[in-house]
Amino acid sequence: MVAAVLGSLARRGFEMGAAHMQKDPKETYQLPTWGAILLGSTVIFFVVVSSMVEYTFGRLIPTLLMVESPEAIVFEPLTTEDPDAPINKNPTDPELLLVEQKPITSSFRKTIKHLHAKGGFRARFRGISIFVVNVILVQWIAGVLNIFLPFLLGPIIATVLLAQVSLAWTHIVISDPNPKRWYRRIPSMKTWRKVAGPTAVYAVAEQFAVVLPAYLATKTGFLGRPEDLNTSGDAGKLFAKGFSVLLVTLCLVLFVIIPAKVTLVRVQASLLPDEVESIVPFDRSFGGKVIPAIVGGSGVIGMLDAWKTFDFNARVRLVKAYAKVFLMQTALSILFFVTIIAQIALIVGKDYKKLFPGDAKDGDEVVFN
Repeated sequence: MVAAVLGSLARRGFEMGAAHMQKDPKETYQLPTWGAILLGSTVIFFVVVSSMVEYTFGRLIPTLLMVESPEAIVFEPLTTEDPDAPINKNPTDPELLLVEQKPITSSFRKTIKHLHAKGGFRARFRGISIFVVNVILVQWIAGVLNIFLPFLLGPIIATVLLAQVSLAWTHIVISDPNPKRWYRRIPSMKTWRKVAGPTAVYAVAEQFAVVLPAYLATKTGFLGRPEDLNTSGDAGKLFAKGFSVLLVTLCLVLFVIIPAKVTLVRVQASLLPDEVESIVPFDRSFGGKVIPAIVGGSGVIGMLDAWKTFDFNARVRLVKAYAKVFLMQTALSILFFVTIIAQIALIVGKDYKKLFPGDAKDGDEVVFN
């Protein structure tokens, strides 16, 4: 049903595009129904696969990585007898060795295996219901606020207002399977003020990392029309502008987005109820930085301590994880592009000339409007 509907829409769009390019309406290419269904099904398939990769490898696993504290094992090494040692030697206390285990999130394969052991195949999509609800609510509230406020403020305010929903998602992701429905795991309003600050910082950082590169690309003329490139020097300037925008974007991700995200997730994790077990090893005290509310503390880690207690090795592993996700999505995009081109060639066949504007013949110049 869905494929047929999308196929019909794709066919209509294809026909409208071809009709716009053709001067003679009789030359408009009619996309067959089976071709439209094939293209629509392919689009749906790749959207689903890309979304699965983004959620599991781009959001769920990095969240576990941000909170995991590898356990250390203390053991006593075996003693060896020295035949030349004196008989009346004084016994000494054995030396204890402290060995830190390899993190569960050290690789995607190991993390997925751990998730499957905890909750089966569906565990790689844990928390997806509340995640979708949160995305829809943020978009809806931001859309309403954008009517009255500058467009940048809407998403920020909406994200902060729904900070508890994001908090519940983090708790669902990092904790053992729980029979409670997702809406029953949303914390009380008293916890909102504890996460509102880091949530606002992350929301601002996220908007800043999107708007600044777009602004630079516009101001530098990187988004200019290709026909404006008259010489190779112009092409070189365009490449330099594009590289500079890409470099700024990368710096924003590494030094703004990632620290803000890590800080938010670790603050959220520090509010995990004591009776709830975590799915990965997790130091709830964050090295003694969290003072329980029962003894007069806030019961939540500070933003600065949340980032400082995230050690360098974990930061490197997190950046590598995001790099792997980027490569996975890039490979999927290339495969999608090649597949679509091959399907269009299969559908169109010898009628491919009807897709191009004008009545150009061999040797004539083809003009694209």
